[in-house]
Amino acid sequence: MAEALAEVKRHYGKNALILNTRTINKGGLFGLGAHAQVEITAAPDGLDLPAPIRRASVPIRSKPSTRVGTIAPPGTSTTLHAAPHSQDALLSELGALKSLVTHLVREIKTLPLATAPTALYETYLQLVRNAVAEEIATSLVDDIRCSLPPDELNDAAKVRNRLQQLLEPMLPTAGAIPSRSQQPPTVIALVGPTGVGKTTTVAKLAANLCLRQNQKVGLVTIDTYRIAAVEQLRTYAQIIDVPIDVAMTPRQLEIAVRRMSDRDVILIDTAGRSQRDAVKIAELQSFFETARPHEVHLVLSSTSGERVLCEAVEHFGTLGIDRVIFTKLDEAIGFGVLLTCLKKTKARLSYVTTGQDVPDDIEVGDSARLAAMIMNNGAV
Repeated sequence: MAEALAEVKRHYGKNALILNTRTINKGGLFGLGAHAQVEITAAPDGLDLPAPIRRASVPIRSKPSTRVGTIAPPGTSTTLHAAPHSQDALLSELGALKSLVTHLVREIKTLPLATAPTALYETYLQLVRNAVAEEIATSLVDDIRCSLPPDELNDAAKVRNRLQQLLEPMLPTAGAIPSRSQQPPTVIALVGPTGVGKTTTVAKLAANLCLRQNQKVGLVTIDTYRIAAVEQLRTYAQIIDVPIDVAMTPRQLEIAVRRMSDRDVILIDTAGRSQRDAVKIAELQSFFETARPHEVHLVLSSTSGERVLCEAVEHFGTLGIDRVIFTKLDEAIGFGVLLTCLKKTKARLSYVTTGQDVPDDIEVGDSARLAAMIMNNGAV
């Protein structure tokens, strides 16, 4: 090795940068009679390389196209190659180095958890398995670690109890729609992406308000894009004996709301909109400017992935979201997405739905129950 390093210095000068070294066997037959060679990958001047590589202490794997020199021990031939200064090759090496660093950082972040007490580590795994975002799960486990005495971190019951205490404030709830008797009606609009169950949720809310809270309810739909949706809501309205109106323009919506001024609550059903359709969402805004709903409830399906839900929260947020309703909890793979969405909207949860039955399968959001579901990934 000493002779090889001296050869590098002789050929490339005292400022030569050693990129990689390895010992290889050359010659012989089936491994017999082979002699060892030392291969050194070096650059003539480290100043030509980016600072991160000049400072790096990790070896960079050499490639035939980027090898600058192969130097053998005395007694064997020495073959030198021109040092290519290929920008593409250098960028490729930088990309590989960045990927390696990213992987190492990720491993380092999870290492303390892997060495944590068993109860704490199992709690983290359970949260991640239940679709809680990794950064939220890590934060929760860190909070537990800091708030419990060391001798209690292996007590599964105490860890779970502390986790419940931490989760509940992260699932703020708004309670049931309040009655506003002898006042102007409460106007509530439901918005959200297509296929989340808005129309069925409107019917469930109307039935519960009428049959269980003894409130006078009126229904208005502006979902004229789907004929079946209008007929579906009309059928529900007939069953629970509440008035229904259809509005095709903002002006018609304003008139419909005024016509139902004797109601306690007016529920507005809107057409499903893609969260990426800015034009359609702006159209909804023009309806709300005339109806002026007291609350806008964003309806989201708990079966959707975190990325889809976050996109919906971001784009529908321009309408001014006051409450969130989660549907299809009975179909959800994990309940952790509720945490992410409520954190992102900074809105409280009003209701959750757990099936298709009307007027059943809807309930007021309960922080304690939802926290338990997140911890247990239990059936609803």
